[in-house]
Amino acid sequence: MSNPDASSAPRRALLRSRRVAAFAGNYLLRFLRANYEVAKEIVTPGDGLAPAIVEVPLRSRTRFEIASYISLVSLSPGTVALALSEDRSRLAVHGMHAGDPEHFRADLRALEEQMLAAWRSGDAGYAVADDAPTERRTT
Repeated sequence: MSNPDASSAPRRALLRSRRVAAFAGNYLLRFLRANYEVAKEIVTPGDGLAPAIVEVPLRSRTRFEIASYISLVSLSPGTVALALSEDRSRLAVHGMHAGDPEHFRADLRALEEQMLAAWRSGDAGYAVADDAPTERRTT
């Protein structure tokens, strides 16, 4: 007897590979745009600085997802993750070019959504990593 799930495993792996590759390409473009903005600021000082600190609610649940997201935010020139809330449900982020804090927050949420779409399986919505979900406390 053949296992019906065995034939779908290569298909799921291919789909996941495509999602991760699409995310990597999308992040590369985001990274290059951020580098351009920072370089432009160096050449023309004072023209585009609009610093802001925003708090972003997190959809990431596992330590792997949260660490990945914090790393991606901090790797982008002009942004840095400042603090993760104690219950791991919110992240404070500083942006160098965040004249519109709501737009900046929406951009950060979009990054997280794209990352989660790449990391999680498409049909189940679970994290790829063998990582226990982070504990969330309500206080």
